[in-house]
This record gives sequence, structure tokens and C-alpha cells, in this order.
Amino acid sequence: MIFTKEMAHQQITELLEVQSGLHIEAESETQIELTGDIFINCKSKGFFLSENYPVQIVIPLNSNELPYVIDNENRIAKDYPHRYDNGKLCLETETSIRIRFLDSFSLVEWIREFVETYYFSYEFFQRYGEFPFGERGHGVQGIVETYQELFQEKDPIKVFALMKAICEHPYRGHSLCPCGSNQKLRLCHGPIVMKYYMDNRLNKIVQADYKNIYDYLVNCYEQLRYREKAK
Repeated sequence: MIFTKEMAHQQITELLEVQSGLHIEAESETQIELTGDIFINCKSKGFFLSENYPVQIVIPLNSNELPYVIDNENRIAKDYPHRYDNGKLCLETETSIRIRFLDSFSLVEWIREFVETYYFSYEFFQRYGEFPFGERGHGVQGIVETYQELFQEKDPIKVFALMKAICEHPYRGHSLCPCGSNQKLRLCHGPIVMKYYMDNRLNKIVQADYKNIYDYLVNCYEQLRYREKAK
């Protein structure tokens, strides 16, 4: 569970001190909705952004679901690849956000690090045709790209092998590294991935992501077999 109602209200109070253009629009036992303007004030790579954006922020309660942002006045172009058809913004992969707030979630820091960065990247892309801080794919592609960065490993097959080992085996530094390097784990990826073995919270995140990737691959394989049989 990320937010109880009490926790959410405490953090909303802190958030409104920073983003005074927001207000509570609606509240139920399952979520709180904030609407209004969010002020983005960012500078990077020689580009400066200082502007208000109308948003709807949904904070799920008594749930493991992350907060999310909806572009409710179409300020983000509908053909922008990181805006979904329903207006929801793709801020980052859930994996990255969950790991960032592993100990406790902060609405203020979430806004600063993910929401403000999203709008800055959007405006930068609109002007220069490139993303200032790089770009991740959606779905399984984004998950794999996240672990490529976390594990410092470019090969997606090796990344998947490392995730599989984390999910299915205890850490044994003297064993061969799952990446196939023929080196002992402790001399290869071990120092990087050890915490994903040892920290139950991180391990659960890897478990969920590994299952998503595995199910996706199985589905692709089954579709391929079906098409082959249909020929």
C-alpha cells in the first residue's frame, strides 16, 4: 500500500505549499483527485521552461497503484508518443518510480523528479526533435530498458537471464554469473545485482517484472505457432 487517506492528505498539504495552483477536486475511499495548474520551472541543456500546465492528478488510496497525471486540457499533443489516448501521461516506467520511492513515497519529490521532467522533455522535444534525457519504450520494452540501465548490461537476453536467476535462486557469489560470461557471479554482475536478491522489496519488483516479460514472450511464441499452423 502506497497511500492511506491520512498519509495522502499529509503529503497533499506539503505539495500545495509548493504547487499552490492545485486543489482537491474530488475524494472517495479509493482515490483523491487534484486539479488545477502545475508550475514547471526547469532549466537544462541550454533550454529554460517556466510555464503553467493544467492537470488532473489521481492518487489511489489503500492500493499499490502509483499516482498518475492526466492531461485534461490537451496541452500535450495527442500524437506525442508518451501521452496515451485517455490523456494519461507516461512519466517513466513503473519500475523506475517504485525503486526510486522504495522506502517511502513523496508527492513533492515525484512531481519534481518525474512530472516536471516530463513537461520539460516534452517542450524540448517539440522544439528540437529529440529527448534531452533519453527515452524509454512502453510496456515490456520499457521494463527491459530499465533493467539494462540498473544492471549495467546492454544485452537484453543477459538482462532476462539475470532477472530469472534473481527470481528463482538465492545469491551464491561462487556460482557462475547467469549472464554467461563464465565468471563467478561475485566477479561479474554480482556486486550490481546483489541487492535485488537480498532486499525483499526489490525482489518483489523484479519478480513482477520478470513475470510480465515471461508472459509477453510466451504470448508472442503462441501467436507465432498459431500463424505457422494457419499457413
